[in-house]
Amino acid sequence: MSKLKFGQRWSQFIIAAFAMASTSASVASASPSGTMGPQNTQNPVSKTALNAAFVSNGKTINLSAYRGRPVMVWQVATWCGSCQAGLRMFLQNQSMIDQSDIQVVVLRDYKNGGYPGIGITQFAQQVAPALLHDPHFIFGDDSENLYQLYNPQHYVDIYELIDPDGQVNVVSSAPSATFEKISDFILETSKP
Repeated sequence: MSKLKFGQRWSQFIIAAFAMASTSASVASASPSGTMGPQNTQNPVSKTALNAAFVSNGKTINLSAYRGRPVMVWQVATWCGSCQAGLRMFLQNQSMIDQSDIQVVVLRDYKNGGYPGIGITQFAQQVAPALLHDPHFIFGDDSENLYQLYNPQHYVDIYELIDPDGQVNVVSSAPSATFEKISDFILETSKP
């Protein structure tokens, strides 16, 4: 084999190896992705909140346990940047929430939206640790049933605001961008 052919083949091998390494590196560094829930949907008309269970601190809890008070069911993925921003927004507005009757139920999506990630308690600890000890907040994990009933499109960030009578008033996402809806709901449903 001539030196020229060997040199050409060696160059081709190096170029191919570099291309494969670059592709592998970009695949390995790819971030999880998912679809955000809609932010500007029309409010549901006479939609009754369905009962379903979730798990918090090893205990199974039914959403019906919160009937009679306003509830926010917020489904998040722990790798979701919008979810982190939303939790920070709640931390910034913690005093307003603590003066209300609302129960904020923050649930990690079933199977974390299809990607590995930290648990919901660690997520809260990293983003807004004060909320872990606030009685207006409960952190847990979706059951498969709750995930299918409340999030059949498998959005990575979606919430429902449920009034004390068990009616869904608002379906939206990204609390950091839509907190005015949550604030209005709190004012409408707070006891005088």
